[in-house]
Amino acid sequence: MTAAFNAFVAERAIPLGTTDPHAPLDDLEPLVEILRDARVVAIGESAHHVREFHLWRHRLLRFLAERCGFTVFAMESGFSEGLAVDDWVRGGPGDLDELAEHGITYRMGRCPEMRDLLRWMRSSPLPLRFSGVDVPGSTASPLPALDSLRRYLGKVDADALPLVDRIAEYARAYAGEHTLLAYRAYAAIDGADRDRATALLADLATRFDALAVEYTAAAGAGAYRTARHELRLACLLDQGLRSFTADFSHPKVAARDRGMAETVFELLGPDTKIVLAAHNTHIQRTPVRTPAFALSAMGHHLADRLGGDYVAMAVTAQAGRTSARRADPEAPGGVAVTSEILPPAPADSVEAAFRPSAGPVLVDLRAARDRMSGPARIRLSETFLDAPVLDAYDLVVSIPEITTTSR
Repeated sequence: MTAAFNAFVAERAIPLGTTDPHAPLDDLEPLVEILRDARVVAIGESAHHVREFHLWRHRLLRFLAERCGFTVFAMESGFSEGLAVDDWVRGGPGDLDELAEHGITYRMGRCPEMRDLLRWMRSSPLPLRFSGVDVPGSTASPLPALDSLRRYLGKVDADALPLVDRIAEYARAYAGEHTLLAYRAYAAIDGADRDRATALLADLATRFDALAVEYTAAAGAGAYRTARHELRLACLLDQGLRSFTADFSHPKVAARDRGMAETVFELLGPDTKIVLAAHNTHIQRTPVRTPAFALSAMGHHLADRLGGDYVAMAVTAQAGRTSARRADPEAPGGVAVTSEILPPAPADSVEAAFRPSAGPVLVDLRAARDRMSGPARIRLSETFLDAPVLDAYDLVVSIPEITTTSR
């Protein structure tokens, strides 16, 4: 990283006051010019289960909804599971604790900051919507989508129910709460059975498409589109599982990220503006590259279709504690979520360009593109990920200190 980039950050850094979502919003006014014309603003995080990242996206959602007309909060969580959360946010019945536990996947609904955000959305006079964008079952089970499809088909095509039941029977051989265990169980299934399950999903998708007019007439266009998209995500989860069977560490296709991007495309309407919360690796505009593979992230698909209407905001930190994952045979699923001290930022990381601050600081990276060399790494939990930061992200926010959430 060059001295020119360090000087650029020092000159262009915008202080943003606080992460407190209930504080006055006037200090965020400089963001109006930067964000108001975007159709999708993606807010990243260097790790899940970090308190200040939840608070920051809550605060920015409030600002974008109240000052810039954004209407949808979408997040890296199961689409099928999130349908009940959206109904509750819009005033429907239900218990928030139950919804947050089962309607927000990857256990992200268990932290109080997530629940506080949902309470604010429900109480807001603005017409806000919630959506998960991800494949079902924390990438470990298609059953939430299949259960929803079964309810839908019971209204429009009862003859298709045995087909759904056969797919679910195959899925129960591996589906569970923990991804690693589910993937291992899937890999242990006889290859012919995996092929049969994939073929059955293709049969069901063809039936949905061939009977689209009849299904729409029976239950409405909106219900059809929702159900068809749930089926699409179940198919992409199946493809993602298949890509992992040969080698867990080398996925061959990022089907999950494609599914998340397609959900965003489904949500976008002529007047829809979306705040999208996901990990930094999912929102980057460029492929994710490791020594073993390169895959198109969700943000790569979004940037390709939306261009400048998509804004990717990476969110990182200078110090504190981050969530991390450790192999642990005693933990559920063989993986323990731990709290680790952030290591110092290496000189070639974007974090190294930020000076100490009292609150969040934002830099618009776009003015530096093609003018100078930029950082080559960004925080990934307690480590660092190689990434062409200037091309991968439009904006970067640095939070001075972070802590892990209570769960």
